[in-house]
Amino acid sequence: MPLIISGFVFTLLVAIGQAIATNIDQSIVVRRMEQLGETQAPEPILAPELTKSWIQRIVTPMLSEISEWIGSLAPGTVVRASRRRLERAGHPWSLTADSLVTVRLVSAITAMLLSAVILRNAALGGALNSLLAIIVTGAGILGPAYLIDRIADKRCRQIKKSLPNVIDLLVVGVEAGLGLDGAIAEIIQRETGPLSDEFQYALTEIRLGKRRRDAWRNLASRAQVRDLSAFMAALCQAEELGASISKVLRSHSETLRIKRSIQVRELANKIPVKMLFPLVFCIFPSMFIVILGPGAISIMHSMGKLGG
Repeated sequence: MPLIISGFVFTLLVAIGQAIATNIDQSIVVRRMEQLGETQAPEPILAPELTKSWIQRIVTPMLSEISEWIGSLAPGTVVRASRRRLERAGHPWSLTADSLVTVRLVSAITAMLLSAVILRNAALGGALNSLLAIIVTGAGILGPAYLIDRIADKRCRQIKKSLPNVIDLLVVGVEAGLGLDGAIAEIIQRETGPLSDEFQYALTEIRLGKRRRDAWRNLASRAQVRDLSAFMAALCQAEELGASISKVLRSHSETLRIKRSIQVRELANKIPVKMLFPLVFCIFPSMFIVILGPGAISIMHSMGKLGG
């Protein structure tokens, strides 16, 4: 543990020193150019950088270099898993795979240090110290990944919820005479949300030269939503077989509508079972107290008088 901490501190100091040295070199260049009377030449390059804060000019590049270095040392499977997790979550906070690996490493190290401090604290009991240390360690190790997974699950629910409406708009656009790419472009302009962002990314890949079926498969792989994956597979199959896109879109839209109605009925049938526990443990006792309470008090008074 001390060796890991000392190595992390040494790396941090080296990165800070490199950033400060780079900043000093740029200042020397600026002063030299001013002495030569050529202050107009470096303005297009240096002026935008000098308007930024010191955090953007020094801290952010330093952290980026550190995260890239840590990501290069991490196993490839960990980096690939982090990349897939971030793609499913939509890259929140502009995180990269290397940044996520770095955040998880720093969080784990911080949690272990806090656990060591908690275990050395004599104010608490031994069992309580151990339990609190386990909780802090687990939160530090699993917390970042859990947070990204929750964001990904929320995003998948939004995609699944908006997919039928988007397919209906695609049907209207294609049947009105637009091509599939044109209909998708219209949806991107009119709709907002994660599904629109995914379609925009796929359309950009197609315009850059990627085959349409590969772009659709990449979209399904990024989102990891079952209904969207089935829709992309239907589009790929229609393109391979030369089938009518409008018919494929309409049939898939009807299938999603039927599936949505079945899911709504299923949720409606689960409501009575879910309401049983609040009724039994919360509502019924209150009703019994309100209804039977006055009668019980009257009976107690009557029994008291008879006993007197």
